[in-house]
Amino acid sequence: MERVGVEDATLILVRHGQTAWNLEGRWQGHKDSPLTELGREQARQIASRLSGLKVAAIYTSDLGRAKEMAEIIAAPHKLSVIAREDLRERSYGMLEGKTIAEAAATEGGWFRAWQADHLRMAPPIGETQHDMAERVMEALCAIADRHSRQNVIVSTHGGPIKSAICHILSIPLTLWRYTWISNGSITTLRGNRDVMRVASFNDTCHLDAGPGPDTMEG
Repeated sequence: MERVGVEDATLILVRHGQTAWNLEGRWQGHKDSPLTELGREQARQIASRLSGLKVAAIYTSDLGRAKEMAEIIAAPHKLSVIAREDLRERSYGMLEGKTIAEAAATEGGWFRAWQADHLRMAPPIGETQHDMAERVMEALCAIADRHSRQNVIVSTHGGPIKSAICHILSIPLTLWRYTWISNGSITTLRGNRDVMRVASFNDTCHLDAGPGPDTMEG
């Protein structure tokens, strides 16, 4: 029987703010680029929106862009952030730091094959979308297990959030491109390891100037 209701955790998933590489259309993956000033302002606006919420813990991907986001959001709550490697974006391996045009010019035939089947294939020294989705869902379930009946903020990346949505709604990852997660957005999940529900999706109403221009996710 499904466990629902009083034992549920509320996971508030935040995509990090805009970064320099988001603007330049570069794959980030496990590499990093700093938040832009707009990205930091997006973090401050999320912090203001969530400042009155009772929060048990704030988790973050251990990558710098997500961690900086988490630390800004954590300040009103006077909480230390908890970094987890398994909340990272997908590893794009040899593609990290490159634009699509640069990869097409330098990476040869494997890149064309990867573009045709990029969800199931891993770039050299990278990981598949399915592998990323499995580790992220296990991380979110572990957090929910630990924080029954509590609110938790999770600062992460576009790929992990989209993967969680696809998993919960039983949407094939092949349809992943039909969802969008904006920089500085909030997506809320409620539930437990047995059953998780999507309570809100890509909420940007706290951003004064809107979500900003579409940028490469990561």
